[in-house]
Amino acid sequence: MIGLRRALIVSGVLVTAYGIWGVLPDPGVLLFLAAMVVAHDLVWMPVVLLTGAVLRRPIARTAALVAASVLVVGLPLVVARRPAGNPSVLPLDYGRNLLAVLAGIIVAGALTAGLGRIRKRTERPAGRDDR
Repeated sequence: MIGLRRALIVSGVLVTAYGIWGVLPDPGVLLFLAAMVVAHDLVWMPVVLLTGAVLRRPIARTAALVAASVLVVGLPLVVARRPAGNPSVLPLDYGRNLLAVLAGIIVAGALTAGLGRIRKRTERPAGRDDR
C-alpha cells in the first residue's frame, strides 16, 4: 500500500511538473494565474468572510457560497454572445439553466434546514427515561 501511495505521489508530481513546464513559456497563462491570485485574495476572500459574518446559520452560509461560486462560473456563459458562424457553440439556454441550478441550490438548502428542524423536534432530550 505504501508503494502504491508513493507511486501515485511521484506520478502526480511528474504530471504537474510537465503541465507547469508546458505553460511557463506562455506569458498569457502567467498573467491569468497572477490575476486569479489577486481576484481570489481581493474579491473572493472578502465575500466569503463577509458572508460568514452576516449569515450565522451554516446551511444558509453554505448555500450562499455555493450559489456565488456557480454564478462566478456560469454568468460569463450567460453574458457571452454566441458566435454567428458556429451555431454549435453554446447551443443551450444558459440563462434558464443557470436559474434552474440556482433554484436547485436554494431548494436543497431549504430542505436541509427543514429536515434539521424536524430532526431536532423529534429527538428526545438526553437523560430522560420512559416510565
